[in-house]
Amino acid sequence: MKLHLLRHAKTQPESVTGKDFDRILLPKGRMQAEKMGEYWIENPLGKIAVYCSSSARTTETAALIGEIYPLGKVQHVDQLYHASLKTLLDFVNSRKETTDLLIIGHNEGISDLACYLLDEFYDLQTCGYICIELEVDSWPEVSKGLGQAASAFRPEVSADH
Repeated sequence: MKLHLLRHAKTQPESVTGKDFDRILLPKGRMQAEKMGEYWIENPLGKIAVYCSSSARTTETAALIGEIYPLGKVQHVDQLYHASLKTLLDFVNSRKETTDLLIIGHNEGISDLACYLLDEFYDLQTCGYICIELEVDSWPEVSKGLGQAASAFRPEVSADH
């Protein structure tokens, strides 16, 4: 099984409402998301269940990718907003799907989950992506150190965007 982890694209430092939840993407972030979609056109994800934090920046990242690469139904989940390693692992372990999963989320939790599954340090920067292969038959079996990095990508966008 494959677990795909994606951190949201580059965002504003603060939102007009003052709430972290409402932060939206910068032009650089929008370009990152579009390039992520292009990457997945060249490297398709296959049959996948997509779960996304319900924040503005993760929702916008998913929507922009979806305009280029068909993600299918994106399920927005409040508990994925700034989720900790434990929350993310519990979420993965509770999945009943037999398909691969894509989680679009936030640091530190999304990087912590990658580290935990790979049993090594891994840092997902904005719009950073990693595919982790797991030698398990179901999501409840996922635990520490069972993952192998299958692929990783981060869109390069010039600093002036």
